[in-house]
Amino acid sequence: MATAAPVQGLVAVTGPTGFIGSHVVKTLRRAGIAVRAVVHPQSKKADQLTELRALGCDIASADVGDLGALERAFNGCASVVHLVAVIRERLGATFDLINRRGAAEVAAAARTAGVGRLVHLSALGAGPQAPRYLRSKWAGEEAIRRGGVPYVILRPSFVIGPGGGAATQLADVVRLGPWYLFHLLGAPRRPLVALAAVMPVVPVFGSGQYRSMPVDVRDLLEVVRQALTRHDILGEAYDLCGPDVLTYEALLDEVARALGVRRWKAHMPMGLSRALVREFRYLPNPPITQDEFEALLVDNVCQGTRSVQVFSLRLTPVREAIRHALHEGVRDG
Repeated sequence: MATAAPVQGLVAVTGPTGFIGSHVVKTLRRAGIAVRAVVHPQSKKADQLTELRALGCDIASADVGDLGALERAFNGCASVVHLVAVIRERLGATFDLINRRGAAEVAAAARTAGVGRLVHLSALGAGPQAPRYLRSKWAGEEAIRRGGVPYVILRPSFVIGPGGGAATQLADVVRLGPWYLFHLLGAPRRPLVALAAVMPVVPVFGSGQYRSMPVDVRDLLEVVRQALTRHDILGEAYDLCGPDVLTYEALLDEVARALGVRRWKAHMPMGLSRALVREFRYLPNPPITQDEFEALLVDNVCQGTRSVQVFSLRLTPVREAIRHALHEGVRDG
């Protein structure tokens, strides 16, 4: 592995208030690296914005669909870390608009602003024949490749870490079981926890044997750090997954173990599962969307040997990653 030099110049981070973005910003700032946090103009995350200012970040306002605002936000930056994406579509924020066009606008703005490097976060399994969300991430990759800025594309599996993301969601699923839906609909949490203790069952779609390789956020942060400095990795895309292959059922078991609870799993026939997911679309905050469901059923695994060798990684076992995420508080690697 080539030695990663210190990060030079100002680094712009899109999506700095999100789960991964907050970890990236904290890691860079604690290393003394100047950060420009590029936030949505209508962001209502007041606490996160206050924290960004407390960390010493420069704040810029830009939507990923606004080329002019992005150019102004990237002006004077040596590098951009692009993290903005949606995993659920909503009015004005479709997969195509955010994941594809947003990446294209970020690349175009970075080129105009004279940015020297673009680190783009994609997703493991992105490809032209994948489910819709992963197809949109592939289209975003293609936009980055054509953007004219030296780039590194990272494709992590789903990321486990404190402060949100998959670990928080899985913990709620395990804690609340069949009452998780009511939590999403705004019901008070305490009585739902009590009900889950009486009925310690977690519903599982189908066999629960669809597989994934969750990656610890600290391992992703190390790769981002190197991607910002090393010249020998430019122009490449890197799959990044954890060291353990788990079925969804086994993943629920690991989360339950970390939480110190015991849960039985109730397998729903796939026909019933599909029918339920279709009905969920009428809810304001469904537990899973049709796109998420289709992606869940596809094995999301990789041969991570190349990334391990290129970045000299010592990947964190999933059990340790889950315990860190659920018990260590909000801190980054």
